[in-house]
Amino acid sequence: MKSAQIPKLVGRLINLIVRVSPKLGARMALYLFRYPQAGKIKSKHAELQDAETKTLYLNKSKIQTYRWKGEGKRVLLMHGWQSNSARWTPLLPGLQEKSYDVISMDAPAHGASDGRFFDAYQYALTLDVVVKHFNPEVIIAHSVGGLAALYYKSHFESNGIKKIISLGAPDRLIDLTSVFIKLLGFSEQTIKAYDREFTKFFENDQDYYNAADFVKKIDIPGTVIHDRNDKLNLYRDGVNIAENWKDSTFYTTSRLGHSLQSEEVYNIIMNELEKT
Repeated sequence: MKSAQIPKLVGRLINLIVRVSPKLGARMALYLFRYPQAGKIKSKHAELQDAETKTLYLNKSKIQTYRWKGEGKRVLLMHGWQSNSARWTPLLPGLQEKSYDVISMDAPAHGASDGRFFDAYQYALTLDVVVKHFNPEVIIAHSVGGLAALYYKSHFESNGIKKIISLGAPDRLIDLTSVFIKLLGFSEQTIKAYDREFTKFFENDQDYYNAADFVKKIDIPGTVIHDRNDKLNLYRDGVNIAENWKDSTFYTTSRLGHSLQSEEVYNIIMNELEKT
């Protein structure tokens, strides 16, 4: 069986379950949407061994953090979906050269942190624990890490944060859900059941989770970096976020895709940190 066929088979199974028990089928779909299949720390990530590690906790669940101490601004790094703190390895030398005090965190169910499931809201809750402990001045966040950071800043008390640098963040959560639904081939009945379960679980419907709405409530400067060829979170997402963020600077890159791993992006980040 080809691996591309597996999601469709899973989707058909959930469609069948929803016909018998809409609640059970919808709950399975929501769990699947929140279940990362990659992102755990591997032995090859030796670069993290040089960091000072500290374990924090949210409701007894471990949050793994890493620190490269410096005398300069305190910077917090947040990775995206199915990734971990090792993704920041190429950026670290530049930050250390400028003597920034660098913190990185593994999201729930990623890296060396606890958990089986992950979403931007849960990421924001763990971020609150990390912010209260380390008091960073700047957050640099990639992909859904950016969405979580923007949600956090617009919903939590965090006066010490002076700037957020967002890389390739999604705007509307419902757009990500649409990709997930299409991949699995959910029926209309399953989609409706999923919407009900989502609203019940998060106490808001999917339309609520829009980064472009969150930034309207943010009163600190921001930097938005997005690539024209981002196939996961489309370029329009970055445009929407920047246009609705009153005090933000927007940078466009090309041919870097969603990862935004390049010297061009690192130079933008370093220049924006100097402005903070």
